[in-house]
Amino acid sequence: MIPRAPGRLVLPIERYWDGAPCPHSHLHGRVELSACDDGLELTASLPHQPAPRIPPAPRGARVANLWEYDVVECFLVGAGGRYLEVELGAGGHFLVLSFSAPRVRSDSHETLHPALEFTTGASGWSARIGLDRAVVPPGIAALDAFVIAGGAHLAYGSLPGPAPDFHQPARFVPAREQLLGEP
Repeated sequence: MIPRAPGRLVLPIERYWDGAPCPHSHLHGRVELSACDDGLELTASLPHQPAPRIPPAPRGARVANLWEYDVVECFLVGAGGRYLEVELGAGGHFLVLSFSAPRVRSDSHETLHPALEFTTGASGWSARIGLDRAVVPPGIAALDAFVIAGGAHLAYGSLPGPAPDFHQPARFVPAREQLLGEP
């Protein structure tokens, strides 16, 4: 359930993508979701990495292929199987992609200029993005969250397969969504 702000749904990302425990706390991230009047607020956080992978782009920029760097991702599946991928990176970058089916991109949101905040502290970084209701798929039915950092792939909800594949929306964690429908 995605509660209305100031409430939040917290998704701790502390296991490898296949469900095996990850003993390395510096890889443990989290995603927090809150519904708001205009849409959805998503916050991602991750400890600083020993050898951070950050793209050479200005803070706040949209970066294609952000998953090639240290990133926290959240996938939201709406009614009918359409889904949204939101990535927030360790350097204050973002990427938002919409899909009509697994790996079938329907919108790259290249002109999207979301409200984005990035903070860094002694232990790690945090990024918050505001997504307009029009970008979020209606009727959230499932979700998942992931960390890609230090050559590792972690997941909130584990996924099957011989290698990490985050585009398995039919296997994401079921969600009851109340507050992102009609205002």
